[in-house]
Amino acid sequence: MKSVYAIKLFLAIVLGALTGEAVARDLTKWHALGREAFLAYQGNRFDRNMADPAPSALHIVGTAVFVVALAAAYELAAFGGAKCISLIAATIREH
Repeated sequence: MKSVYAIKLFLAIVLGALTGEAVARDLTKWHALGREAFLAYQGNRFDRNMADPAPSALHIVGTAVFVVALAAAYELAAFGGAKCISLIAATIREH
């Protein structure tokens, strides 16, 4: 059962690294495009999303569904990884 914790730790590290990479790529992209392109993008984003926001309930429900789906995917990946490790360990013990 300890392999589940090892898999969860590994998944947390991988997800953290992927998130950090996504942030770094975004910063690099906007650095290359320049200040004016970034400000134009943010101004358009404000006009599209924030000047007339959707109801709060929609945001709350949407975020809750996203977080539950992300947590379920994380737990499913941890379960699958732990099962793979236990199958590999069982196969090694047989030989």
